Amino acid sequence: MRTANYVFSVISIVLGIALILFMLTQAVEWNIGVGIGVVLILNGAIRLWFAQDDH
Repeated sequence: MRTANYVFSVISIVLGIALILFMLTQAVEWNIGVGIGVVLILNGAIRLWFAQDDH
């Protein structure tokens, strides 16, 4: 389960960064896409944090 948490956290972080970069190239202002990207990055970071405590 630990490996799956690492994989999902990295995927979430990468998708969040890609979404933010894509949305910033489309518009100057913040919108819902950037918000979703931030949430994906936070989700990946939290999942990565808790994956380190898994045994």
